[in-house]
Amino acid sequence: MPLRRSVPLALLFICMVASPAAPSLPDVVLDTCLSVDRIGHGRVGVDPIAGRVQMLEQGPLSPYRLYLPDGDNSRWRIGYASGNPGAGDYLFVNSHRGYIDRAIALGAEVPSTLQRPQEASFALLSHLGQRYLCLMELRGERGGRQLRAVFVGRIPFGMGGDLHLYYKLATPPPATTEPAR
Repeated sequence: MPLRRSVPLALLFICMVASPAAPSLPDVVLDTCLSVDRIGHGRVGVDPIAGRVQMLEQGPLSPYRLYLPDGDNSRWRIGYASGNPGAGDYLFVNSHRGYIDRAIALGAEVPSTLQRPQEASFALLSHLGQRYLCLMELRGERGGRQLRAVFVGRIPFGMGGDLHLYYKLATPPPATTEPAR
């Protein structure tokens, strides 16, 4: 009889351990995204998506406006989709979507849609074999320092899968001078 009671507990434990939760975000990746427009990023590789962000209207019936950096990157199709109210704005990398309203806040501020998507900075980051999408938008000043909103998400391997986004509104960390690895 004791075995029958322990089986449900064991199954519950296995389900809790195996449940798909958003992977944690290394602090160094978040700090790099906050300062993505600076030189000298340290332990995180940075591939900025250069160029201006262009807006594409998908027609009068489309629920989204697409903001795409015009940098030349044939492997990664990245951008920001802004929708009508209720449609849910999202960032995308190829077929992976990360919805802004589902982003995990890493501070007291609640994630909000971009104020000026045309002026946002996009970059692909790499750290310890993982690739991340970084979007940084300037949001004024706090205490005499630039305030930045960042969205960062680990890019899943293979097709499908959501882009689990993290959000932070903060001033950038002090610049580092470590060589990139």
